[in-house]
Amino acid sequence: MSIRPTQALWRFLAVAVACALVGSVAMTVLGVPGSGRQVEHFSWPFLDMWVRWDAGWYEQIALREYNYSATTQSAAAYFPLYPLAMRAVMLTGTNVFIAGIALTFVFGAAAVVMFSRWAALMKPEVSSLAVWLLVLWPFIFYIVGAVYSDALFLLCVTTAFFQLEKGRVGWATVFGALATATRPIAPAVVLGLLVRHIELRRAAGHRFGWKDLIPLGSAAGLLAFMTFLWWRFGDPIGFVTTQAGWQQLSGPAAIFKYGALEKMRRIDLLFPLFHALLAFAALASAWPMRKSLGWGYAVYTAIAVGLPLISSRDFIGLGRYVIAVFPFFLQAALLLSTRPRRAVAWLAVSGVMLVWMTSRFAMGFYTS
Repeated sequence: MSIRPTQALWRFLAVAVACALVGSVAMTVLGVPGSGRQVEHFSWPFLDMWVRWDAGWYEQIALREYNYSATTQSAAAYFPLYPLAMRAVMLTGTNVFIAGIALTFVFGAAAVVMFSRWAALMKPEVSSLAVWLLVLWPFIFYIVGAVYSDALFLLCVTTAFFQLEKGRVGWATVFGALATATRPIAPAVVLGLLVRHIELRRAAGHRFGWKDLIPLGSAAGLLAFMTFLWWRFGDPIGFVTTQAGWQQLSGPAAIFKYGALEKMRRIDLLFPLFHALLAFAALASAWPMRKSLGWGYAVYTAIAVGLPLISSRDFIGLGRYVIAVFPFFLQAALLLSTRPRRAVAWLAVSGVMLVWMTSRFAMGFYTS
């Protein structure tokens, strides 16, 4: 049975409330022993729990401006659309972090609804299960209230592909451009939309023409940010250069992670292994996806997972990045729909992991 958008919204709201309760209880009982809490925080745990780690960078960009360093951590690593949205909300007099929390919640709710519409359009028979797989993902709290850009990116990219499936290539390109102004995986968005557009035109009997190339315009968001970085700091790829401040590796050390993993104790390896397993599961879905959903989605998935998989220092973070790989959840639903017991087990384990990760994040521990 195809899922209705209102059903998807209610599921998101239920998970949002659950995450807020879990985080609040964890903070109240165990405190915030981690180092991820920002300087400014709120007395109410259901608000304070969302202001962790990268929230400080978005605060800087929204309140002040970008800075850049080729050797140390700097704001140039963060794409502009989300902090610009925060700044727009702040014009009403709203606190910078409240603006971020509110925007994440609204964008997250809209993203889940849009995902449900896209899933119902592509595979209505498993769309309900696909939504459950998404909203119970262990890192979904990042689109519930955390001051991060994941919710906005998910909304933009799912809308782009939904519009493309509806034959509205212009709108698909616009939302694709917004997506590439939000997160640094523009190749996945641009090539995914391009390949899918060509697929759809060929299926409709069209010959190759200039209209096949319209989705290339979705790179405009990335190009605009690169132009700003070149004008302001003289480095159009500053968002890559400044990664040196996070001690990101390169070459074989980046691919095989031995530069970071060899320094960890055996027990410490469990956490990066968890992230790695989630990422490889998403990556593996790209191959069967080429037949079930199309080559465009397979290309998008392979690049959206492959880029951070190669560049990540120690795999940590990849579990969160899979949220952006929205076709994976529909592909997983197709696989699990014929195995109801496995589907229940997946959702149960994923829900337990969501509780654990939400608690860790609220207590200030680094999760992704």
